[in-house]
Amino acid sequence: MCKHGRSHKPSSEQVCRTKPTSVIQGHLRSRPKRHVAYPIVYVPSMSTEWSPTAGASFCTNHRSPDDIAHHGIVFSSGQPDELPDRALKLLPVWDLSATKKGITRQYIFPSFSKAWTFMSSVAEECKIQKHHPSWSNLYNVVTIEWTTHKPEGLSIKDVEMAEFCDRRAEEIGLKS
Repeated sequence: MCKHGRSHKPSSEQVCRTKPTSVIQGHLRSRPKRHVAYPIVYVPSMSTEWSPTAGASFCTNHRSPDDIAHHGIVFSSGQPDELPDRALKLLPVWDLSATKKGITRQYIFPSFSKAWTFMSSVAEECKIQKHHPSWSNLYNVVTIEWTTHKPEGLSIKDVEMAEFCDRRAEEIGLKS
């Protein structure tokens, strides 16, 4: 029976419904609280300036309501101030992922060989940047998604890698 009056079946891992606990050598012990870095959600208004709680600022006075397509993007915490603006520049060709924590794009190349060349060059850059995508390839089509898992959300690394992908795809040549 735990200290909350609930009985547990013996196991190597026990959980009380009211407070997480674990079994260590037959004794119940509370798990230590973990520090959770919550992602920052930028939600712009139609005013000329706004500041999210992270201290970054983003000016919307030169943007039309249609340009404020980044509404609801979840950015990783601790990112540079220019991130929302750089992410916004990608959105005409990149799509926001379903979770709004990443961006995704589909590239169509003239051949499988060019798609493979693209993926190989992106893979080499991934090694250098130590940041990897979720992606797939079907013949001449490469679908790629950039997101950051810790801290969760869209980060500057995602945007930099998306910009790299766009440059590299143009150099290789996309299907017209």
